[in-house]
Amino acid sequence: LVVVVNKMDLLVDTDYTARDYANAVRENLEQRFAFLRNTPILPMSALTGEKTQRLLPTVFKARDRWERVLGTGLLNSWVADITRAHEPPRYRGGRVPRIKYMVQTKGRPPTFLLYTNVPELPESYIRYLTRQFQEDFEYYGMEVRLVVKKSENNPFHQEKVLNKGVGLGGKAARIKRWKRALAESGAPPPKRERIRRAYRSFKRR
Repeated sequence: LVVVVNKMDLLVDTDYTARDYANAVRENLEQRFAFLRNTPILPMSALTGEKTQRLLPTVFKARDRWERVLGTGLLNSWVADITRAHEPPRYRGGRVPRIKYMVQTKGRPPTFLLYTNVPELPESYIRYLTRQFQEDFEYYGMEVRLVVKKSENNPFHQEKVLNKGVGLGGKAARIKRWKRALAESGAPPPKRERIRRAYRSFKRR
């Protein structure tokens, strides 16, 4: 959102500047709609053209913020900092809520999933997170959706899989390639020391 304040040409008091005009509008706007704090406000005159050149660049910057995608690493660093500064209130039964990680699922509006160890967070804490998020990432005058989802596991954690071999087809296919290379040229597949070591092991069988 970008707020355009027209009719600057009607200001006759030379001590009342465009900044004063914008600040007065901002104060009135934020009293009525707290979620619009820090929204860009552009005073201008459509009649004289004064300051109209600032409109499109400001609108394009707001669009870029609206559409951008934030990396998961950046989001999780933010979550760690913000919860360290203000921990979530305890859940029913005294359980301590913990936000495990945060991911962006879409833009327009920017939507983020908060994976936690509890099914919900208090509305007051969601408002706190949303307000801090808008300020830290400059989502001024924009709707930001934070959705809480309980999760027992971290989808970014993968079980360690032992590497049984490299190459297409795994170990069995690799041995076939070694045998074929030996039969054709008397030498193993070239270059990689790992293959050469495996070849020496194979030859001793």
